[in-house]
Amino acid sequence: MSNAFNHYSAALRVCVDQVEDGRISGRVFSQRLTTPITFADFGGMLLQVEAVLDAQNFPQAFQRTRSFAPRQTAAVPAADCLEDGMSPEVVQAAKGTVGTFQLYVITRRNTTWQGFVDWLDGSPKQEYNSVLELLKLADEHVFHLAQ
Repeated sequence: MSNAFNHYSAALRVCVDQVEDGRISGRVFSQRLTTPITFADFGGMLLQVEAVLDAQNFPQAFQRTRSFAPRQTAAVPAADCLEDGMSPEVVQAAKGTVGTFQLYVITRRNTTWQGFVDWLDGSPKQEYNSVLELLKLADEHVFHLAQ
């Protein structure tokens, strides 16, 4: 197996465990992570994933913020290579109480994400062109599952 990330091995399996008062909470598993990311709301999950994408520089950000101060890096469970991350078996076995979906971030152009979501429940894959579109797709799909 190659040490390099690719869009399929770097997919994020989002396990939604609870939907309450308009908040989606759960865990994220991936071969690119050393431990699962837990999140109390979807916005928090997006920020944590963005920190992992920045730490691994994959996919590479289209634009970088410049600063004269040294960059502070948050402690994130980002693996240096696939062999250092979770095993594919652990990632595949992860399931959410409410629902589970695969999140693919293909590019990060115009300071946002582009990619697609595989819902893993038989629903067709859906593309998104921004984090806002991803939020809307996730809200619609996950709240529908929770009902």
